[in-house]
Amino acid sequence: MLFNSVFFITTFLPLALLGWYLLQQLNNPIYAKVFLVGMSLWFYGYYNPWYLCVLLLSLFGNYGCSVLFEKVREQKKRKMVLALGLFVNVGLLFYFKYFNFFIDNCNYFLHTDISIEKIALPLGISFFTFQQISFIIDRYQQTAPDYTFVDYVCFVTYFPQLIAGPIVLHSEFLPELSARKNRKVDWELFFDGVMLFILGLGKKVLLADMLAVVVNAEFANVAYLDGVSAWVTIICYMLELYFDFSGYCDMARGIGKMFGFHLPENFNSPLMATSVKDFWRRWHMTLSRFLTTYIYIPLGGNRQGKWKKCRNLLVVFLVSGLWHGANWTFVVWGLLHGAAMVWEALFPKLRFRQEALSRLCTGIYVTLTFAIFRSDSLAQAGQLFRQLFTGGNTGFFAGMCNTLQFPETYAVVKALEMVAPQLLNPFYMACMLLLLGIALWLVRGKRAEVWIEEKGRTWKGLTTVAILFIWAFVSLSQVSTFLYFNF
Repeated sequence: MLFNSVFFITTFLPLALLGWYLLQQLNNPIYAKVFLVGMSLWFYGYYNPWYLCVLLLSLFGNYGCSVLFEKVREQKKRKMVLALGLFVNVGLLFYFKYFNFFIDNCNYFLHTDISIEKIALPLGISFFTFQQISFIIDRYQQTAPDYTFVDYVCFVTYFPQLIAGPIVLHSEFLPELSARKNRKVDWELFFDGVMLFILGLGKKVLLADMLAVVVNAEFANVAYLDGVSAWVTIICYMLELYFDFSGYCDMARGIGKMFGFHLPENFNSPLMATSVKDFWRRWHMTLSRFLTTYIYIPLGGNRQGKWKKCRNLLVVFLVSGLWHGANWTFVVWGLLHGAAMVWEALFPKLRFRQEALSRLCTGIYVTLTFAIFRSDSLAQAGQLFRQLFTGGNTGFFAGMCNTLQFPETYAVVKALEMVAPQLLNPFYMACMLLLLGIALWLVRGKRAEVWIEEKGRTWKGLTTVAILFIWAFVSLSQVSTFLYFNF
């Protein structure tokens, strides 16, 4: 189920909120928790109920490890339980996400001819797997209490963060789940949640989906791009990815506030970063936190000298690349970000003195590496880079802009076709430049919650959000899936 759908906004979310707060009035909060689990499972299995089997298998396996930790006190046996839990999680992830990739590479490098059917990737498996890995490691380290099964299932399946994050820790969610104060509506928090949801919806529907039209069309025609259109395409993709994913997270956090929960922040103006290290402090912050806490620090972090620190950084970003997908493009993307982190660790003083130049160079590097991330293969990425640097200017940009045909411009386009058809191309180019201008201006703007705090309760702020909601809601027929559903 999508947040940006008529059914979710008009039926599912109101029903979930109504049931949650009505059942919270009963003396035993377990009824509300079971209801929330049921709604979350409905949300997850809406398109493909078979995905529920994978999710439930993962839930029972990990909770079984949690129970074993409570019964086993000997350290050696606890390590065995941890190893079992990690094996179950990584095994599930490997089978559903990487097994086809593994077989394809075996066939290529070993000249074998193994043939298997394509394995469907369950939605959000990377997210709920990492969330549960963090939980069983915390249980092993005795920093997580022995939660009830219902509480644990609520924690993992809570629908706003189930499919595409943010990656939530048990300590961030479960205390609020059981807090008595959350059994009544906090209207101020609820208001903030509605505002944050609408701002996220606007990011997704009015920006990311518009940019996606251009990106999808041009990545399907990489060979025909000239230098100008190739650069515009990768900039559009970087902006699309940012507004798509940050919009999803704003909606998820907004829904969380409506239920009385504070989900962790996942983005903090990442495209304003002054270095790759700074970028990863701001981009997908909960993934960075997971990789730092559960991989980088256990490997030794920066405590064992500069060279081992560099090794650990490369390992972390290799894992990050593989986590995103089973393709060599993700591996290369991860290693390039790891290499940049190593460079910054080895040569910390090699920086521009001007902050604007640091931001520009970081933005160019990140955008170029994400062009590889978006490519279907390394061959396509190589072709795209040839177009970027040797494509020249053949005038393809004007034709590229013609893909921006939306209902909002229908009347203007029809009028120009009848009165001044020679102005159609300039009009489409103006639309493209306007879209890019708005997107780049918003990238530099305040974070959504800061804007809500400062202007959300003014008449100007309320009017802006109301118009944004109506515009986005009317445009829901054009929706596309969230990009991070693929990961």
